[in-house]
Amino acid sequence: MFLCVAAPIEGPEKKDYGDLDILVAMETRLVFPTSPQHGVPRGLEELAADIKTALNAERSIVNPYTNSMHLAIPWPKDDSQLGEDRDTTQRYIQVDICICKSMDQMFWALFKSAHGDAWTLLGSMIRPCGLTADDEGLWLRIPEIEKLDRKKSRVLLTTDPVEVLHFLGMQVEGYWSEPFPTVDAMFNYIATCRFFTVNESSSDPSQDNSSTKRNMKTRPIFRKWFYDFLPRLRADGRFEQQHQSVSDTSELRVRVRDEAFRTFNVEPIYWAQLKDWRLKKEPEAVKNLIKLAIPDNLDPQFRGSLLSVIKKIVMDDEGFRDDEGFYNKDMTRAFVEENWEDIGKLAFKKYSDAYYAGLQSKKLKNAHGSAIQPQ
Repeated sequence: MFLCVAAPIEGPEKKDYGDLDILVAMETRLVFPTSPQHGVPRGLEELAADIKTALNAERSIVNPYTNSMHLAIPWPKDDSQLGEDRDTTQRYIQVDICICKSMDQMFWALFKSAHGDAWTLLGSMIRPCGLTADDEGLWLRIPEIEKLDRKKSRVLLTTDPVEVLHFLGMQVEGYWSEPFPTVDAMFNYIATCRFFTVNESSSDPSQDNSSTKRNMKTRPIFRKWFYDFLPRLRADGRFEQQHQSVSDTSELRVRVRDEAFRTFNVEPIYWAQLKDWRLKKEPEAVKNLIKLAIPDNLDPQFRGSLLSVIKKIVMDDEGFRDDEGFYNKDMTRAFVEENWEDIGKLAFKKYSDAYYAGLQSKKLKNAHGSAIQPQ
C-alpha cells in the first residue's frame, strides 16, 4: 500500500513493548497509478479502512488531528512464547500508524521519535536557549511574542535532522542507525549537545516547567537522567565550564538567536514577524496610554465621552505615527495631557446636546401618540 514503511529506533534497555509505532509515506497507487482515479489522493478515513483490512485489525481509532490511527490486531493463537499453560483470553497487539504527507515529514518524525526519550531530554535542554523542537521542525522563539502567544512566537529554522544536530554541536555518524547499547551510552551522547551544562539548576527539575515535572512522574529515563546521571557528572566535575561566560538566560537567548540568523538565514523573517506582531498590538497599547494619561477622578460621563473622542482623534491622525506605522508614544502622551480638558468640554457638550435632543424627541413622540389614541 505504501512505498515507505519504517519504525523509529527503539530506546536503550527497553524491557517491554506497549505498542508498535509505524510510519508510512508515499501511497503506491499515487506514485504508480494504474488509472486516472488512482492518481487522486484519498482521505484519512478511506486509507484507514484499507489499512485495517490489510492488517486484519478488529478495532481501530482514527485521529484526524495527527493523521494517524490506532489498531487492535489479534495476537497469533499459535505463538509458542505463551507456553502450554497459556491464557485462552484473546490478546491484542496495539499498532499505531502515522500516515506522513511527505518523505521529509517522515524523516523528521523518525528522527524526533528515535531513541525513546532522547528528544524529551534534548527538548528540556534547548528550551532555555529559545529553541523548540516539535513534530514539524526546529523553531526559534521570539521572547516579546512568547509571553502572550507561544505558537505565534515561533520562527521555523529547519526540518532537516542533520542540520539540527550540527547546530546543536552533536555528531551524526554512528548514532542514528541503531539503538544505544545502554541508557548511559545514550545519556553520554545527549550530553555532547553544546547547550548542555551541569549546574544546580540543571539538576533540579522543580525549577523547570510543568512539562518537565510531568515527565518526571511518567518517564523512568527522565528520572534517571536527573537523579542519577547528572549528579554523577557534577561529582566528576564534567561539563561545568560550558556557558559559564553567559550571565543570564536572556543573554544566552540573544547569542543563540544571532547564531541561528547566521546558520539558517531567518533574520529577515524574525524581524518582520516581530514587527507585524507589534503593529497589531499598537492600537491596544495606545488606547491604554491615553486612558492612563487622563485623570481617573473625573465625572464618569465626562471621562467616558472624553476617552471616546480623544481615542478617535489619535487613532485616525497619521501624524501620531512614524513611517513604519508605530505610534510616537511621547507625542501621544503630551498631546493628551495638554488637550484633554478642552477636548473633554467639547465632547461632553456634544454628548449632552445629543442626550437632551433625544429626550425631547421621545417626549414629542409620546405626546403625539397620546393625542391620536381612540376614545
